[in-house]
Amino acid sequence: MTKIELTPAQKLEIFEEYQRRMRSCVPWDAAMKWAPELNIVGASYRPFIAFPELAPSDAPVAELNPAEHADSPNKLFRYCIRLHRAGRRLLTWWGSQTGSVIFDSDVPIPAIFQCREGEPGLWNESPWMSLTPAELITLREGTRLAKGRVVIAGLGLGHQLIEVSRRLQVKEVVLVELSQELVDFYLPKIRPHLKKRLTVIVGDAFAVLPTLAADVALVDIFPNYGGNEAAMLELRRRCPKIKKLWGWGTATMSL
Repeated sequence: MTKIELTPAQKLEIFEEYQRRMRSCVPWDAAMKWAPELNIVGASYRPFIAFPELAPSDAPVAELNPAEHADSPNKLFRYCIRLHRAGRRLLTWWGSQTGSVIFDSDVPIPAIFQCREGEPGLWNESPWMSLTPAELITLREGTRLAKGRVVIAGLGLGHQLIEVSRRLQVKEVVLVELSQELVDFYLPKIRPHLKKRLTVIVGDAFAVLPTLAADVALVDIFPNYGGNEAAMLELRRRCPKIKKLWGWGTATMSL
């Protein structure tokens, strides 16, 4: 591999850009709009932390000590609090656009890792889900649609479930989650924060949703952001009793 050497001028340009962004940080706001560049005051960014007793860490997930993680009973899921360092860029996205966010101080970001397929206790290096600004901003559009009887497909880290339950327009919530282990491990941490009656169905959302009636269904079951339009169109076709379906990363994104 060829090593690329930056010129002194290029190094200075990168440093000055970093300094400018660090000086431009503003407090996080739950209604903050996406932009290609987001610079946020670290102390203002406090996502929901389900296991506050854990110590934040930036060590690789497999090297965390017992005080830095919580594992589900069969070691299919590992919850931890990633310590994201000041000034380090995080990817953001909005539809087909990408950008980055930085914080002016270290920030704790909750994350869940899945085990490698068929290998409980051995973890994938990348998180299955984490409560980064990109996650919160792109989930918000679906949350704003929630009213009446709402189906949420995918428990994840519970952010959307909590936010939907707080909406006055919402009467009841049905959670559809594939993993019984995740429900048993994580949902008890979420329930005290819910404001509406919750029904839980464990099963494959693609099989369960067509059997349900609802005003809105929010579907966040895709492994990647974007490229899931065909799957959502097929799901819409098979769910005549659900008035409106929204899919994470597949809806028309509007600022």
